Amino acid sequence: MKIGIAGPISLAPLQPHFPANAAIPSVWSFPLIGAIAADFRRRGHEISIFALSTQVTQTQIIEGDLVHLYVCPLRRGRWQMLDFFHAERTALRDAMRQAGCDVIHAHWTYEFGAAAVASGLPHVVTAHDVPMVVLRFARHPYWLEKPWLAVPVLRRAHCVTAVSPYVAQQLQRFLRPQGDIVVVPNGVGREVFSLTDRHAARRTRRTVTFASVLNGWGPLKNAKALIKAFALVREKLPGLVELKMVGSGFEKAGPAEEWARRHHADFGIQFVGPLSHSEVLRTLADEADVLVHPSLEEACCMVVIEALAIGLPVIGGENSGGIPWELANGEAGLLTDVTSPSSIAKAMELLATNAEMRQILGASGHRRALQEYDLTHLVGQYEALLAEAWQNQAH
Repeated sequence: MKIGIAGPISLAPLQPHFPANAAIPSVWSFPLIGAIAADFRRRGHEISIFALSTQVTQTQIIEGDLVHLYVCPLRRGRWQMLDFFHAERTALRDAMRQAGCDVIHAHWTYEFGAAAVASGLPHVVTAHDVPMVVLRFARHPYWLEKPWLAVPVLRRAHCVTAVSPYVAQQLQRFLRPQGDIVVVPNGVGREVFSLTDRHAARRTRRTVTFASVLNGWGPLKNAKALIKAFALVREKLPGLVELKMVGSGFEKAGPAEEWARRHHADFGIQFVGPLSHSEVLRTLADEADVLVHPSLEEACCMVVIEALAIGLPVIGGENSGGIPWELANGEAGLLTDVTSPSSIAKAMELLATNAEMRQILGASGHRRALQEYDLTHLVGQYEALLAEAWQNQAH
């Protein structure tokens, strides 16, 4: 098949297939989508990528080996909102029609999904979140438009997938798509599973290192509760625990550190800040003993899946959207009330003082990841759905 992939995408996995001298604009990026595209190409499919960038003013086409990149203009936020991403949707739609794809796989039910539906080509749209739920936590008016974009996409799309049962249930509840929603979770490749042995080498260490990977210092990621919880744990286990906080907002002298210092809760915390995806994986494998993910809501959290694949025990929210399902309702991780710093602290203390439990949960999580989140298997599911959509329209 000639497969079009539309969405925020990391081009790193596809870089070897473009000319060495190609000037590729920086695009709105998400690592998983790049890995999916690369896997499709490995299976022999011809791939067309449809991405958005603020660095172009008209659609730029870059040809590679079985990979074609269409970089469409992305305007500044104010202009996007004035017309509900009309210009972006139109540019993406026109590029899809020009590329001559057999079928389109669009990620997110907003501008990318809308363009796929408008293209008239066979398509599968993957929902990575629930706009009505995210709207509860979002501070940017950008999110006010998302439900209005998602409703017509879900009502008209040929096939909709969701990254967790939680997302599927919430979409059915709020937006009522025209058909059944197929659950295909996010996943990771073998290179992440291969980090398990590196992580296992940490088990002889005396100090227990907790890590968080959160992008954004806001109410959704709930980092204040984690900082408060760590202060309680450190008080009980002085000198035995430390916390590394990775992500945007958690850099040195950033908002998280400033808040922690004002509340006298910064001792024992290393504010790492944003890292590349490969650096995040290295940090989890080489420097962490437990991942704590205090987020109040997640669809299908990538860093949780990555931690499970590495064999890192995970603490997550018992009511945090798709997190309980990701952790097999507590069989592959420790679930707690993340709205309560004392509850988070109890879970952290339990794992800090029980190496055997850390090992058991890490092994259980690794098995869960192999069974549910192996990217090769998940791409096979997408491949079958895309082939079905293509064949259905042909007939």
